[in-house]
Amino acid sequence: MGQQTQPPIGNHHTSGVTPARTGYGADESRPRAPISRRWCVGTEVAHRQSEVAVVNGTVLSATPEGLHALDARSGERRWRAEIDGGAPTVRDGRVYVATDSAVHCLGFDSGRELWARRLSNVTGEPLLLDVDTQGTKVFTVTARTDEDGSTEGAVLHALDASTGEASYRISSETAAIYGHVAGRGTYIYGGTTTGSVVAFDLDAREVVWQTHLGEYVNSVAATAEAVYAGSHTGVVAALDRTTGDERWRTTLEGDEVAVRARPAIATTTVYVAATDGNLYALDQETGEEQWRFDGGKRLRQPPTVVGSDDQSVVLGSDAGNVFSIDAASGEMYWSHQLEDRVNTPPVVVDGVVYIGDNSGRLYALANEKSNVGAESGSYRIPAAEETERGQGDTDNDGVVNAQDYAPRDGSVQSKDDLRDGYGRSSSEDEGGEFLVGAGVGAGVSLSGVGLGYVLWGRETSNSDNP
Repeated sequence: MGQQTQPPIGNHHTSGVTPARTGYGADESRPRAPISRRWCVGTEVAHRQSEVAVVNGTVLSATPEGLHALDARSGERRWRAEIDGGAPTVRDGRVYVATDSAVHCLGFDSGRELWARRLSNVTGEPLLLDVDTQGTKVFTVTARTDEDGSTEGAVLHALDASTGEASYRISSETAAIYGHVAGRGTYIYGGTTTGSVVAFDLDAREVVWQTHLGEYVNSVAATAEAVYAGSHTGVVAALDRTTGDERWRTTLEGDEVAVRARPAIATTTVYVAATDGNLYALDQETGEEQWRFDGGKRLRQPPTVVGSDDQSVVLGSDAGNVFSIDAASGEMYWSHQLEDRVNTPPVVVDGVVYIGDNSGRLYALANEKSNVGAESGSYRIPAAEETERGQGDTDNDGVVNAQDYAPRDGSVQSKDDLRDGYGRSSSEDEGGEFLVGAGVGAGVSLSGVGLGYVLWGRETSNSDNP
């Protein structure tokens, strides 16, 4: 009997799991010990900071060397696009990613660029949101500056998801908004560099409220009733989603405690990672502390919560530790040591943790029952040569994938064909430019190293509570 085909891995389409950025995957199972490194892929340039997307057996990972599409089970590279951007979002067979000067749309299977919208001073990652009466839009934020380069306000841009054409924009007098904005219903929320949470009403096309929390709010998460955010002054607050009124506010104890990551919200609890090394579990209705977990060193990445009845919080620290914590009690299930400090939010799909560190490595962590990679978890760096995938001709149109603008569409081989389908260059307010562009083929060649379990400054635990 032939080997049974494994089902596709992947249900993590965007940062924070959903456009609301709550960081909660109810349908995902918690990763169970014993955890080992199943595969590890590095880059020639250290530093990896963006959350990955995992869809249909493919991991999309942004690096300084470009956006990489990797096999979720082996880590082998499928394609690479020469875009130095942030966290990718996947929707309907397309990948959306932003750089500081454009929003790009690529084909999921090929990495070919379908369109690019040039914008000045992009500060926010793309948000794909279904808006009532407006359809699916791509939202991103830019900073509006004066002649001296000083920020005068933030601008929310709405783009057509299919073509990249500008639909509208909402200009504000707020400070700059960096990172991820959250969307729910007809509202989009963001945190500013001066410590405010801002709400954009997409129907009224204006800023409808702004609430100040303290110095710098990195990003926010939204539920049906409230918006949750933390600031660099250690303030954590729940704000009414439509009015911005405070439901509760709490200040974390300790000297110079900051919240530099969005909270995660699951069931009745808000989970907050802080720079004092603690993960705080706060009551969602009152803000009262339920428990705290000592991660040993500062926590700067958002936690991720998975599971329905058996929930686990997964997080990483500056010491390079990855933890799985019982969401109800705060007790540790397991920990695993990486090469360098964790600098991507953990993504959990099918019991596998995909996470990156400051050395440029991306890891797949799981137990031996996961059927992902091998326990040796060899360390590999993709090479530059072309792969068989790039030399193949998927759509049988006589043009190899590496030179074909749409390898799965026999009617499209060149930029001119795409212009007919997506329109010619158009202009936009503030010098925006619409481009239909080129893509890149890629290859992979890999080799390896091993890591052990070391918890920063103390003995590690690799037990798994039943």
